[in-house]
Amino acid sequence: MKLKLLLTALAACTIYNTHAAADTKYAEPLDTITPADETLWYSSQYRKSAELTWASKDSVYRSTAPVAQDIIRDLTVKAWRGERVGAEALVIAPKAVGEVKVELTGLRKGGKTFNLPDTYAAWMRYVIGNDCRKCWCDDPDKNVSSFPDMIDNAGSVINIPARTVRPVWCSVEIPREFDPGIYTADLLLKDAKTGETLKSIILNIDVCDRTLPRPEDYAFYLDLWQQPYAISRYYGVKPWSDEHLKLYEPYARMLARAGQKVTSVILFYEPWGEQSNDKFQPMVETVRHADGTYSYDYTILDRYVEFMDKNGITGDIECFTMIPWQMEFRYLDEPTGEYKILKTTTDAPEYAQLWTPFLQSLAKHFKEKGWYDRLMIGMDERGVEDMLRAYKVAQDAVPGIRMSLAGNYHKELVDKLDVYTILKEDFFPASDLAMRAGNGYKSLVYTCCVPPVPNQFINAQPSYGVYIPAYATAAGFDGYLHWSYSNWNNTPMTDSRFQRLPPGDTFFVYPDGRSSIRYERMLEGIQLSEKIRLLRKEFADKKDVDGLLALEAALLPIRTGVMRPYYPTSTVVNDLERNIDSLSRR
Repeated sequence: MKLKLLLTALAACTIYNTHAAADTKYAEPLDTITPADETLWYSSQYRKSAELTWASKDSVYRSTAPVAQDIIRDLTVKAWRGERVGAEALVIAPKAVGEVKVELTGLRKGGKTFNLPDTYAAWMRYVIGNDCRKCWCDDPDKNVSSFPDMIDNAGSVINIPARTVRPVWCSVEIPREFDPGIYTADLLLKDAKTGETLKSIILNIDVCDRTLPRPEDYAFYLDLWQQPYAISRYYGVKPWSDEHLKLYEPYARMLARAGQKVTSVILFYEPWGEQSNDKFQPMVETVRHADGTYSYDYTILDRYVEFMDKNGITGDIECFTMIPWQMEFRYLDEPTGEYKILKTTTDAPEYAQLWTPFLQSLAKHFKEKGWYDRLMIGMDERGVEDMLRAYKVAQDAVPGIRMSLAGNYHKELVDKLDVYTILKEDFFPASDLAMRAGNGYKSLVYTCCVPPVPNQFINAQPSYGVYIPAYATAAGFDGYLHWSYSNWNNTPMTDSRFQRLPPGDTFFVYPDGRSSIRYERMLEGIQLSEKIRLLRKEFADKKDVDGLLALEAALLPIRTGVMRPYYPTSTVVNDLERNIDSLSRR
C-alpha cells in the first residue's frame, strides 16, 4: 500500500522532459556595449593581423572594445606543487581571423615533456548579464550587456570576426611529484581546418619547493549549496535515475576539486519558498498514517549521499530545514494518497510532534549508514527566537545533534551551532571566534545576493573570487558559503540572470561541466588560503617571529575586509599573492 501511494504521488508531481537540452542550437550572445573609441582598431598597432597576447585575469574584456596594451609574449606564474594555476590570454583581431582553436602544449623542463591531465586552454564565452548588484533588481532588462564568464570545453572552435577580442583561459594542474624549477609550455592559436599554428606565446610556471594538500584535505571549509534538480530538468532526464547521476558527475567532481566539505540534503519541500527555477524536492518521503504516526523513505537521500561520497565529497551532510521560509511541511497522507501541508510555527505543539519522531528516525538511519558524525540540521536566515525553539526541539529529540545557521550574528547562538555562517558585513567578536574554534566549531562568511561588493556576480571584478576566501582566512574564519552552485535558469549557456536576482548569483558552473572565471578565481583564493594557513603554522611551530610578522603584515590590507577605492581589490590580491610566494621561498 505504502509503495503504491508513493508511486502515485511521485507520478503526479514529477514531470520531466524526454527531449534533449535546449542548447543544441547554442549561439553566443552579441555584446550590446558600443566601444568608447572604435578608432583604435585602425591605429598602427592593430592594422596588420591578429595578435595573441597574455592579458590580465583581473580585467573584463568587452568583445568589441579595442585593447590598448603591449603584446606580451612571455608570462611567468608562480606555483606550489599540487596547485591549479590559471592564466588569461587575448586574441586581438582588427581583421577577421576565421575559425580557430587554442591549444596548450605539454610542460617542458630539462629536455623532458610532461603531458598533464586536466591541463588545457579554452575559449572564454560571453554570457548576458546586467549591472544589478542587489537582492531585487528594479529592472533585469536594464543596462544589459555580455560578460566573458563561461569557460568553454577544450578543443572548441570559434569564428573570430573583425574588430573583436576573444579571451582565452589556460589551466594547469601542477603534479605533486614535480621537482622545483621553471616549466615551460606554449599557447597556440591554430587554424581549425588546417591545423596550422597562426600565433604562439610562452607560459612559464615557476614551481617552488612546497606542496598543497589534496583538495579533500584542505582545511578551508567550502560550502556551495547544490541544486541537483536543475541538472535533471535541463537535460530532460528523470530525477535520480542513473542517467541523471551520470550527467551530474562533472559538477560533483568540480565541487570536490575546490575542496567542498558539504552535501546539501533537502528534508521537506520547499525550504526557500520556491525562489529557485527548480523546486527543491524532498530527499526524504514523509508518510503520515491513519493513526497519526509517521514513516520515512530515505531512498533518494541515500542515493545522493552515496553518489557525492563516490565523487569525493565526504564531509558534512547538511539537512534543510527545521525552519523553512514559509513554515510549511509537506507530507504524503496515507488515507487519501495525496500530499498535504502542515502550516505551523516553532512554538506550536504540532511542530514538536512532527519533528521529534522525524529527527529520531533520521538519527537512527544515519547511525545505521555510518554517517551520524556527518549529520547536521541546517537553517538559513532565520530569527533568533525561532532558532532557539527549534534548537530545543532538536536537542530534546536527539541530544547532541549538530546544527547550523547561515544568517545574522546572535550572541545566544554562538555556543550552540556547530557551523555558524554570517554575512561579510557582520562580525564575530574575537572572543567568540576563539571559543568556537576551541570547541571544534566552524565559523564562516557567506555571500548570496548581498553584499554588493565583494561578491560572485557575473558583473563583479574577477579578483573578488580570490579576495573572499583569502579574507575569510586572514580574518580568522574557517571558510566560505555561497547559496547556490548550480541553480540554473532556463538558458544558462547564454544568460546569467534569474528573475530579479543579480546576474550569476544562482550558479558558478555551466552545462556539460563547463567552468567559469568565477569558479576558477574562487579556487585560486581557496588555494591561497591554504598557503596562508600552512605558512602560519610553520612559522609558529618554528618560532619564526620574523616570518610571522611578515605574514601578518602581508595580510593586514585584506584582514580588515574594507574595500578602498584607492587600493583596488585586484591590487590587494596581487600584492598578497606576491608576498605569500616570497614567504614560501624563504
